[in-house]
Amino acid sequence: MFNVPSLRFWYQKSTLVLLSAFVLGGSACQDKGTMAPVVKSTHQAYDLVGFLDREAQALNTKKAMVRKAVAEDGTVKETKTITSLNWTEELAPFADADINKPALKGLFTVDSSSDALGQQVRRYTAKEDARTNVQEVTYTLDAKGQLVQLDATILQDNMLFGTKKVLHLEAHSGTAPHLVRYHLDETQKLLLMGAERYSVTGEVAQ
Repeated sequence: MFNVPSLRFWYQKSTLVLLSAFVLGGSACQDKGTMAPVVKSTHQAYDLVGFLDREAQALNTKKAMVRKAVAEDGTVKETKTITSLNWTEELAPFADADINKPALKGLFTVDSSSDALGQQVRRYTAKEDARTNVQEVTYTLDAKGQLVQLDATILQDNMLFGTKKVLHLEAHSGTAPHLVRYHLDETQKLLLMGAERYSVTGEVAQ
């Protein structure tokens, strides 16, 4: 029976093959402190880490349930409703899209616009020579500055392997918790091997 793990557990499991590549001597340019709490912030973008922390606390307090689907290479392996979840761990992978780390200051161009609903859309794109795995992050904010959607693309590439992570998160403007839906899609390609794709989707019970 395929057991639906937490998003962070799946995320760590899917990157084990990458860790083995490091053992063989591979290296990659990585953003410092990607999985660690942010001590200082440049405030060049929306406070994603703060949002994730607040949501995790609210979801844990509410004991929110989630309907999760795990897929491999486009095939859904299992869909299951989970009634007990550590939301701090579940949402941790989305902190990889944080671009407020001091080392990333000034590495992105910013494009601001409004969508059909009058919401602010802020797209941060890594400059061509930027040394960062985060390639693009788009925040959609309501009239009060509340995050209602996050989209991000993270790339890692070297001689032995390449990965592409696509993150998506949706939230509502009402009372906390705001999280409605989240999705993480990761494609891995090892040298001399075919690409593998994994994805996790969560629908939060309201």
